[in-house]
Parts: sequence; structure tokens; C-alpha cells
Amino acid sequence: MNVRYIVRLDDACTTMRRDIWDPLEVALDHLGIHPIVGVIPDNTDPSMLCSEPDPNFWERVRNWEKKGWGIALHGLHHTYHLIPPDCHALIPLHQTSEFVGLSLEKQRQILRESWRIFSENGVKPSMFMAPSHTFDTNTLLALRLETDIRIVTDGHALFPFREGDFIWIPQQLWRFRWLPFGIWTVCLHPNMMNTDELDSLVRQLTRFAGKTIPYQEVIALCNKIKGLSDRIFASIFGIALQVKRQMAG
Repeated sequence: MNVRYIVRLDDACTTMRRDIWDPLEVALDHLGIHPIVGVIPDNTDPSMLCSEPDPNFWERVRNWEKKGWGIALHGLHHTYHLIPPDCHALIPLHQTSEFVGLSLEKQRQILRESWRIFSENGVKPSMFMAPSHTFDTNTLLALRLETDIRIVTDGHALFPFREGDFIWIPQQLWRFRWLPFGIWTVCLHPNMMNTDELDSLVRQLTRFAGKTIPYQEVIALCNKIKGLSDRIFASIFGIALQVKRQMAG
């Protein structure tokens, strides 16, 4: 397969920036792009209080689901604690987490409540998206015990793969760039954008629209475990991110 891109939109919630999300949705529909959307079911993160609560939010999520957009369970409250020094995230991108280091029972409670809110609003999320990309083995076990979700939108590899009970759709980019091969998820944060950044994003989406792929097609193609090339890529990718963080600090 030639290079393909998946669009991922993080942090949809009742108080999201509708002045950005509204025109972005129009552009995505016009271009025929079906993104993955991370939905926070009960947001209490102050940084996500971008507008007055939208009473029609869950109707909008149901419409996304009907259009074929991928709905991801994006935690419960989108709030964080420091990861204890003796605990490790499966994807060590950040030092804070809604999940890492919590007991299995506590993580089950979080995911049970999140799943309940989705269910009460008539939405069945098809995948898991951890806030700040941080989760651990207890999180995956809790997902198996409390939800029907068996897809994770995260990880570093060149192509989607199967590991344990889950299909993993890797997330490797935060902006579009030309690449020769692979399946690349571009992680975007509309709540953090201004109008100029939105305009730039729409231009990028227009350029890359013909190379985008909905997650359903990716799942249909995923029939392999994580191979050696993917593991090498993940190691190099992780080192590069660590170096970048150190340079930025």
C-alpha cells in the first residue's frame, strides 16, 4: 500500500471551541474525510472549557457516528495526576496521566463510568484514545473487562498491527507531511487552534484529502502482529521524541 493518512481530532466535549469545530466539520465533509474523534464524556479539565456547554453535543456525536466518523473514548474527565516514579506508561510521551499508576479497580471504575455516559447518550465508541497518550497494562485489562472496545488509536509503528486482544492504529504525526509509505495518523487539537491555524489546516487537508483513509478500511487490512520493522521504527521514534523534549527543555 502507498502512503495513507488518518485524521484524528482530540478533545471533543460539551465545551469545545465550536467556532473552530463547526467550519472544520464543514471542510471535512466537503473533502470526504472521515476522521477519528476523541470524545471526553464528562470534561472537568479547565483547559477544555472553551465555550458555554452545548446542549446538542451528544446529538452531534451521534451524527458523527452516523457519518462513519470513528468515535473514540477519550478518558472520562480529561484530568491528570503525576505518574508515580515506579510506574511506566506503555507510550512514555508525558509525565502525567488519567490512568497510569492507578489500580486496576480504579481504572475499571473510570472506564465503566465513561462507557455508561456514552451508552446513555446512544453512542458506542469503537476505540480507545488515552488523554496525553498515557496508559498502562491495567488500562488495557480494564478496557477488556468494562467495554467492548478492542481498538487503540495510539502507538508508534509504520502500519496498524494486532497485539494481545487489541488492534493498534499507530499515531505518529501532529501535522501533515509528505512520506513515502506507511499509514500515519495525524493528531490534531481543534480546541487549541486559532482561525489562522484552522485556515492553514484546511489547506493541508485539501492537499492530502486524496491520501486519507477511514479507520474502517485500516481495520479491514490489519492482519499482522507488530513486526521487526515496526519495532525498530518505534525505538527510533521514541528516541527522537526524547531528544526533541530535552532540546525544548
